[in-house]
Amino acid sequence: MISKPGFARTAPRLAAVFALACVFILTTAACAPPEQPRQGGSLIQVGRNVLVSGDHAAAAHSEYFAHADPSDSTRMAVCSMIVDPTRSRLSTGIYVSHDAGATWGIALNDTISRWGTTWDPACAFGPGGMAYFASLPARGDPRIAYESHVITHFFRSTDGGRTWGGPVLGPFVDNADLVVDWTGGPYHGHVYAVGVRVEEEEGELPQRHVSLVVSADSGRTYTGPVDMFIPKDWYQGQVGAPVVHPDGRVLVPVDVRPPFQPTPPAPSPTPWWDPPWWEAHRDTATKNFASVVTVTEGGRAIRQPHHVAKTTPCTPFGGPPEIAVDHSDSPFHGRVYLAFTDHTYGRCQIMLSWSDDGEEWASPLPVDDPRIPLDSAGPNAFMPDIAVNRDGVVGITWLDRREDPLNQEFRQRFTASLDGGESVLPSVAVSEAAHTYARAEGEREGYAGLGAVPGPSDGSRWIAIITGGAHRTYEEVGDYVGMMVAADGRFHPVWVDNRTGVAQLYTAPVEVAGTARTRAEWNADLGRNVTDSVAVLVNTSTFDAASCTFDVSVDLLNRWSEPLDLPLTVKVEQMFSQIGVPRSQGPIDGLGRPEWIVGEGGVLPRDSYVTYETRIVLDECATLEGKAAVYRHDIDARMSGTPVAGYVGQKILAMRVSIFERKP
Repeated sequence: MISKPGFARTAPRLAAVFALACVFILTTAACAPPEQPRQGGSLIQVGRNVLVSGDHAAAAHSEYFAHADPSDSTRMAVCSMIVDPTRSRLSTGIYVSHDAGATWGIALNDTISRWGTTWDPACAFGPGGMAYFASLPARGDPRIAYESHVITHFFRSTDGGRTWGGPVLGPFVDNADLVVDWTGGPYHGHVYAVGVRVEEEEGELPQRHVSLVVSADSGRTYTGPVDMFIPKDWYQGQVGAPVVHPDGRVLVPVDVRPPFQPTPPAPSPTPWWDPPWWEAHRDTATKNFASVVTVTEGGRAIRQPHHVAKTTPCTPFGGPPEIAVDHSDSPFHGRVYLAFTDHTYGRCQIMLSWSDDGEEWASPLPVDDPRIPLDSAGPNAFMPDIAVNRDGVVGITWLDRREDPLNQEFRQRFTASLDGGESVLPSVAVSEAAHTYARAEGEREGYAGLGAVPGPSDGSRWIAIITGGAHRTYEEVGDYVGMMVAADGRFHPVWVDNRTGVAQLYTAPVEVAGTARTRAEWNADLGRNVTDSVAVLVNTSTFDAASCTFDVSVDLLNRWSEPLDLPLTVKVEQMFSQIGVPRSQGPIDGLGRPEWIVGEGGVLPRDSYVTYETRIVLDECATLEGKAAVYRHDIDARMSGTPVAGYVGQKILAMRVSIFERKP
């Protein structure tokens, strides 16, 4: 222990924050490979990658959803759009596993007919061994006559997905997602299909709105739709997968946009596949709202959306907001979590918010190991999904482009929260291979074409071969993705990558050590919080650009009127860098927090200090160059509202710590 009289002001807050800032860094340092073990790595264990779509190994897959039976950890389902490689025709299929995800087989492929196609798959398990699958046929076969707005295919299985009946025709719902009530309440077993529909009135903009159909008889029949219209000058964006709250409410994540003023072009006929003018002229600078719509009374009533957070849309498409609710016996039972994307801070990143009552929401927390964008073009994270396991652990997964300097190739990543969404562990890669793109000279990306023949016009017909983001993976992977959480508590993210040369579906089991606990419970054995009584002073800091490591010497100065008992315990609550992902070399606790034990016993008198030295490694390290970044201290979501935000220059390292005096 080193003691020395001195004086320092103590900030009146629960956790001390200190930062090391550098105004100019003119070099670029390549450091440890991205998948070196990091804080949180020992708490998140990823199993081997498993091919889901092997029964259609030559077919590209995109736009997929997944669900695991809450009562049986061996039952899982993944449904996806499938592109027939011989004809470039779309169908939707459901793959089922009966051995906890070890092997998979195609259970149903809704191919319709020679000319028809199907879109928008959705699947879910229900009580009593029921399984459900929905698809949306395109009206490409003139021999099939659908009644107006009665088009959605609903299939059901009574033996956990082994055999299927149907289809039952139900009301039209675009991008429908399925959820089943497992609460044991008055609507137990209800099947809800939630998506969007478009209403067109002459002289008015087409209006998208949330639409719901319900089955109260285990999928034999579907009634509805029940619609929720937002104000006409607002725009209804994407709808994510709904969840059922323990109290029976259905919660639907939605993306809505405030009023905008498009400028219509001069009236003229345009081919039907051209972008609609109300889309092409939208003000993309307008903010969106990640919101939640509440459905009550077993699907008979829908409330207006409750806005959770204002966001900037990601380009390309970042994915719809996704929602999860805690059904466990943890301290967070009933807590609702919302994951969504936001481009406000210079790149597309994954944000997390939570609420205990659906009205008051926590400030959004960035969860994708965020760092400042290198050139305002990435690295982007997109297509999040979220789930809560039986222990109250929150799992979040997404597609991530951090490994590609061109911000195109992506890999699936995963993180978890063990304290009700207040913090997350550093993420780990789940997919063993990234989805890559043709870049060599002469190489071209493959596209899935869709044949279409619109109606007659002036004695002629159009023949069109089209493609889109849902049918290729260059810009997007469709409108939604999926992650399962099994009854045994393991998470199973699902993704596509083209390691075989074709976009195939994969999954992997992910185990998170520990159960969800409140911060007070995590800190209960640490003793008295003395953060407000201790000044945290940086004594020495040296940065080695070659290895991207930081050696830091910190003095803890007692500013309390009484001596403090040693050793002191320091918990690093938050640690970030704008040039990499920091990893402390030393022990971590069950929440993934680095732990410093400072001092060797005895007491620390007032105005005396003890010193702690630590080494921080910056993984995925790449320094910013030149003057361009000097004043960009306001585009990092993690710094909003913190003292660190006021510093000009790159934040090479910032840590928020809590300090405890051990119990006698």
